[in-house]
Amino acid sequence: MLQKFEDFNLAYQGMFYPMETDHMGHANVRYYSRAFNESAYYTFTTAGITPRYMRENNRGMAAVKESNEYKREILPGDLIQIRSCFINFTPKSLHVWAVMIDACTKEICAINDQVCVSLDTIARKAVPWPKKIYEKGKSLIEEKPVF
Repeated sequence: MLQKFEDFNLAYQGMFYPMETDHMGHANVRYYSRAFNESAYYTFTTAGITPRYMRENNRGMAAVKESNEYKREILPGDLIQIRSCFINFTPKSLHVWAVMIDACTKEICAINDQVCVSLDTIARKAVPWPKKIYEKGKSLIEEKPVF
C-alpha cells in the first residue's frame, strides 16, 4: 500500500521526542501541525516557491483550509517520514496532500490535506503566481491517493 507514495516528495524526516507529547503520552496536536507545516514548505520549494523567492518578492503562503486525519498513535522514539505532493495548483492557490509514515513499521500515522494561497505580504491579499512557478506547479500535480 505504501508503494503509492514512493514517488512523492520526502518532505520531512525525524524522530518524535518526549517533549512533544500531550498529557496522555502520545504526540500532541502541535507536533502534527509543525511537522506537516515543515513538510508543506519543503513541497512548495519543488515548484520554485522558495524562502528566497518569498523574501525578495514580498510573498508568503496562507493556509485557508486544512484537515488532519489521525490513523495511529505516535510515541516517543518513533521515526517519522512525511511524503507529500501537490494535488492541485491554480493561478493563486495550491493544494498539498501529505502522509505521515512510521519509518520502521511503514504504518500510516496521519494524513494532512491543505489548501494555501499565494499572499502579497504587504497588501495582505492573494495574488497570482509568476508564470514560471505556476507552470512548474501544474507539472507536479499527482492524483490524490484513495484508500
